[in-house]
Amino acid sequence: MKELSGVIPAVPTPLDRYENVDIDGLRRVLDHVIEQGASAVFVLGSMGEGPALLDEQKKIVVQTAVKQVGGRVPVLAAISDVSTRRTLEMGKQLQELGPDYLVATTPFFFSFPHGDSIKEFVDRLAENLSTPLVFYNVPSRTGNRVSLETLEYIMKRPQVAAIKDSSCDLPSVVELLRRYPRGAARPCRILQGDESVYDVSLLLGADGVVTGGGTCFIPLLAALYQAALKGDRPSAFKLQQEFRKKMDDMLGPELAVDWVHAVKKTLSRRGLCSDQVTSPFLRRR
Repeated sequence: MKELSGVIPAVPTPLDRYENVDIDGLRRVLDHVIEQGASAVFVLGSMGEGPALLDEQKKIVVQTAVKQVGGRVPVLAAISDVSTRRTLEMGKQLQELGPDYLVATTPFFFSFPHGDSIKEFVDRLAENLSTPLVFYNVPSRTGNRVSLETLEYIMKRPQVAAIKDSSCDLPSVVELLRRYPRGAARPCRILQGDESVYDVSLLLGADGVVTGGGTCFIPLLAALYQAALKGDRPSAFKLQQEFRKKMDDMLGPELAVDWVHAVKKTLSRRGLCSDQVTSPFLRRR
């Protein structure tokens, strides 16, 4: 199993006007990001509109991704749902299609404020799924904050290959990096999902970044990753600033409204896929 590092795009899901998967568009997007320097591809995440797709469409996405990627890089597939049982069921179905990793947030919609709830959730996934897991910490989407102590517990589960942290809680991520400096002693990989602190996180030892909007700027992020690996802080800082400027220009002033369509529109202009989004996301002209 190839360890996760580098630049991992959370790939948008190309759709037709009926919100079904545009298979040819998905193939083009996957080839594009790999050719641009992606170290792995992540499908059905937030950027991939995974929770909004019908289950049969999710399977089409994963089946297409595994076949098209053809082992060139690892394929990560999200299985997140509103309960442990539903997440497990999706995990069992999707792992049969051959992704390298399954990605799960905490269950969402309901509130699970106690760390033991989240620990039990991860334990059950680890015990019942054979594919390695990536834990996706994104309280802004799930409504469930994960404490540092719980994150450390999750990291130490043998089935957990990585944590993708999109909590925007940099002090918590920094403390994990302090406790587990990069190297063989780190129990799993630490991936930063907060696009505003890629430079700092990588310079402090994060293994890689997972990016939605950065799908459109893979070479820039690959250069940032390499600069950080070399400890070249001036270059890493400069590249981070350049990346954020490009992101801000693409996303516009109404980020919360436009982000999914803005990314798809950029890919559409490159001839890779349509700019169709799942309702009720807006399509801006």
